[in-house]
Amino acid sequence: MLKILREYINYKLKAKGRHGVHSPFVYDFVDNCLRENASKIVYKRFKIYKKQLLENNSIIEVRDYGAGSKKLNNQRKIKDIAKISGVSARYGKLLFKLVSHYQPKTTLELGTSLGIGTFMLANGNPNGKVITVEGCPANSLIAKKKHKIFGSENIDFVVSDFVSFLKTYEGPKFDFVFIDGDHRSEKLKEQLEFLKNHVHDETIILLDDIRWNKDMLYAWNELVSKDKYHLSIDLFKMGIIMLRNHQEKEHFVIRY
Repeated sequence: MLKILREYINYKLKAKGRHGVHSPFVYDFVDNCLRENASKIVYKRFKIYKKQLLENNSIIEVRDYGAGSKKLNNQRKIKDIAKISGVSARYGKLLFKLVSHYQPKTTLELGTSLGIGTFMLANGNPNGKVITVEGCPANSLIAKKKHKIFGSENIDFVVSDFVSFLKTYEGPKFDFVFIDGDHRSEKLKEQLEFLKNHVHDETIILLDDIRWNKDMLYAWNELVSKDKYHLSIDLFKMGIIMLRNHQEKEHFVIRY
């Protein structure tokens, strides 16, 4: 397992605030996105949403295609799924702030799980469309039912493996993409390869758990080092990559 404490110390030593940033885009990101407060009303509803799942003892059949899975059905309690795969309050706020600040018309989430992160994506821009893809039908159904109760009307729930979805998708290009599913470098690379036809130069691609294990950290460092993505931002648990071909290649480690 990755020595997460050592990684965090290295991150803290390198991380900069807005005064250490010379890129106008990243300066705006730090000053007007990261430093802004998430809506108190939305955050209160987010906590209620997550609390209800964390208290749900119902057992469902989970079809898991993620890292370490043998592609077998497993019986799991909803509260256990929420505890392990649900986005934290801190990074839930980050999702909200990103979508609220940049107002993407079309957002893609790869990895719905129980819809906890989806809640913040949908509420960050109620006028935008969120397409969330989940391989497990039971998880997707629970998320869909919960969001109906909470009044989310701008979400399309899709049951599919990620690559199959990306191969057949024919809608508008995505302005914001949140990848939070299979934590294996080869799968991430495959998803990004098929995603390239569905993003534009300013699409924000947010990767979760970039330090989940050595394999994911290797994949992240490889993405940062290559010329394809001209802008990359390290936020410790999550990372942002963008094509931005009109600018010189830059990488930032930002304090969050």
